[in-house]
Amino acid sequence: MKSIRIAIAGNPNVGKSTLFNKIAGSDQHVGNYPGVTVERKEGRVSFKDYELTVIDLPGIYSMNAFSPEEIVTRNYIAEERPDVIINIVDASNLEKNLYLTLQILEMKVPVVLFLNMLDSAEVKGIGISREILEKEVETPVIEGIAKKGTGINEVLEKCIEIYEKKPPLAVVPYSEMVGRYISRIKKAIELESPEIAKDWRAIRFIEGSLVERKYHSSEVLDKIHEIIQDLMNETGHRIHSMVMVQERYHLIKNIVNASMCVSCVQKEDVTDKIDKLVLHRIWSMPIFLFMLFSLFQVVFTLGEPIENLLALVFDQLGNFVASLWTQGTDSLLKNLIVEGIIGGVGGILVFTPYIFLVFMTISLLEDSGYMSRVAVIMDKWMGKIGLSGKSFMPMILGFGCTVPAVMGARIIENKFERLATIMVIPFMSCGARLPVYLLIISAFVPLKFQAVVLLLVYATGVFFAAVSAKILRLTIFKGEENPLIIELPKYSTPSLKSVWMLTWHRGKHFLEKAGTIILFASIVLWVLNTFPHIDTEELTGMSENDAALLKAENSFSGRIGKAIEPAFKIMDADWKVASSFLASLAAKELFVSQMSILHAMGNEDENSAALQNKFKEEYSLATAIAIILFILLSAPCVATFAVVKVETDSWFWPTVQYAGMIIIAYFAALAGFFIFK
Repeated sequence: MKSIRIAIAGNPNVGKSTLFNKIAGSDQHVGNYPGVTVERKEGRVSFKDYELTVIDLPGIYSMNAFSPEEIVTRNYIAEERPDVIINIVDASNLEKNLYLTLQILEMKVPVVLFLNMLDSAEVKGIGISREILEKEVETPVIEGIAKKGTGINEVLEKCIEIYEKKPPLAVVPYSEMVGRYISRIKKAIELESPEIAKDWRAIRFIEGSLVERKYHSSEVLDKIHEIIQDLMNETGHRIHSMVMVQERYHLIKNIVNASMCVSCVQKEDVTDKIDKLVLHRIWSMPIFLFMLFSLFQVVFTLGEPIENLLALVFDQLGNFVASLWTQGTDSLLKNLIVEGIIGGVGGILVFTPYIFLVFMTISLLEDSGYMSRVAVIMDKWMGKIGLSGKSFMPMILGFGCTVPAVMGARIIENKFERLATIMVIPFMSCGARLPVYLLIISAFVPLKFQAVVLLLVYATGVFFAAVSAKILRLTIFKGEENPLIIELPKYSTPSLKSVWMLTWHRGKHFLEKAGTIILFASIVLWVLNTFPHIDTEELTGMSENDAALLKAENSFSGRIGKAIEPAFKIMDADWKVASSFLASLAAKELFVSQMSILHAMGNEDENSAALQNKFKEEYSLATAIAIILFILLSAPCVATFAVVKVETDSWFWPTVQYAGMIIIAYFAALAGFFIFK
């Protein structure tokens, strides 16, 4: 079976990821490109006796700038040389998309042009002649609609055909003058240039790129300098890079004029109609808040029955494992499995449905095109705190997981705005905090009000993020604010496959934590909660619950909790809460795990309902609010600490963030307790 490497390249929001998901399906893996935090998606699929490796390159508008995404895409095509590139373009925005197409063709790689979103073009009254476009760009053109799966087989068949037959590569028909100077530079670098497209390398010199200089001697560079000076003299340009910009746009204009026709009367498409309401200066914010409320309502309504089922499963599993030992037997292994592993990890996994539902609803909003509108809606409000609407997009992702949210801040060009955004993202309540909220809210709040209360919790996090961002932008991260420039994609019906892939990609991170970090931490917590042992003589005459409580207090965990208890006693929180707070600094989910382990002693049934009842019995509403505020505002998990270090290239900022949030959380919890006491 032959292997073919196919790279998918295109502008953002043209359906690139949709096409990739349609081709690769579930057989894909996600990581980062070496040395950068730019996401790398790769999938393998068998198609007509061929093993296809499909690479989803970062979405970019041009290969000229130096963002991490552009560098990755440019270097991959230039250095790794995929067998075929699928260049996906939006049929309704052909003129804009073709700039990148021409740059790819300049690099002398086999290309298949995938003309996507034909339905959107048709609604706008745009018609494109595939035959003429194919002739103009001298490369195969396949029509399709990625979301509907049309054109997928055809584009793969064409990739195989090109791979096998290796037809002549496209020649970009620049003007005679520009072609003359490209030829002169090619001749100058003939002997020293690496074995990659010399046309493209010559164009890069005309564009003023410094990267190519490392491949050539000073004599060759001097010769090229003379050629560039001749070009500037002939064209009259002060900036020689503008020569290629003008050439490309001139070609694009000719291609579009030849291949595209627009009806005299364009229809107002669905996107325009929806945006009149969604982006309305008055109604946009109420609609956005309603969407958030609906999100949380869906999470609670659908998540609760699944949570109850999982709680029953883990309860029965614990009972089954315990039954393998003779009744009354006090076995360390039994206690480790039942209380440490099943109790600790299971106490968190019962909340998995809620976390996946949060990820799913966010993915639905992204795939529909609404999430980009959120950036526009929030831009005015974000400007008041010194950030732009672009900052709100990674902050929204923070509702799912802080780690990709911090990585997502790289879309922000302004350095100080990016750093400020990274510092405040952890205030956006991630999915790891959700089990704590659900535990406490379910214990104290009637079901019909739970969604509203959860929304208020999330809103509190947003408030602290906003205040912190404003302070940071006025002090440490002073600088000019950049205007929001963002492309709004067309609204479309979310692809169930794409939504599932996004949901699974984000949700599996939580499951991986449950199977690794949380499992390890639960075992450590069990050890701290079990040792040292108390002499059985000290337990003589005590009730089972009293004996269990004494064991817990005497354990390492109990002693640590007792040591820091005075700091939390003022808010009526006991050593168990103090111990659980300490565990949560490693990962927020561990608060529930620790509380579950501690309250499982004394033959307490280990399930969420029992733990909720314990909470209601032992703690007041004011204490419960203090706990929520501490979990909401305290330092993020250790994984976030690590990624902030990578993104800021400094130990200083994650350390300041970690310590600062603990201080803020403590005093906010105190304030919350006394307000509601």
